[in-house]
Amino acid sequence: MPLNILTLSRTQFFEHNPGIPSRIPYTLKFEDYKNPELLLMLQKMIDKWYTGKMKVDDGMGGLYMRIVVRRLGRGRGRKGFGNARDLANVFARIRERQGTRLNRERREGKKPDDFFFTKEDLIGPNPAEALGESEAWNKLKEMIGLQTVKKSVQSMVDMIQTNYLRELNEKEPMQVPLNRVYLGSPGTGKTTVAKYYGHVLKDLGMLSNGEG
Repeated sequence: MPLNILTLSRTQFFEHNPGIPSRIPYTLKFEDYKNPELLLMLQKMIDKWYTGKMKVDDGMGGLYMRIVVRRLGRGRGRKGFGNARDLANVFARIRERQGTRLNRERREGKKPDDFFFTKEDLIGPNPAEALGESEAWNKLKEMIGLQTVKKSVQSMVDMIQTNYLRELNEKEPMQVPLNRVYLGSPGTGKTTVAKYYGHVLKDLGMLSNGEG
């Protein structure tokens, strides 16, 4: 007798046919992974990808690895939380940051270790340092006027910096809303500012591609 398994959500499954609950007496509910489980999964991902050769700043169970999974775990319970799938995306971004750093350091004549994840590879750059190197932020500051807009962006960056320090002290970060609405007449710079704002968030590690 063949065994058919569906991997729909409970709501999708029962809405498809209201008579199904009376025909299937058992429901197995899969809980979201907890942080210790996500940490173990990330460790296994790293070991498998790099055949056990990769070393991590502060260790595989250290502060920066814990920050990685805590950031992911904050999405737990929200619609669309992807558990292992989202963890795989996080791991891909870590590798991407490392690759960017390795290329930069080699251009500078250094000889970086391909089998080492730095603090910045794992959790992204220090916002204060990244902002100083952000071309988009410097261009935004050079725009004429827009003092309110610039102060708004600076305030958001200050909150991101505060959260970065809170995470390093293993404290819960504050909520930082990233969405902005730009209102004004044509020709006042709304589109340009929105573009720069998206790239600033990318430079701070808050967005993956800088699209706003």
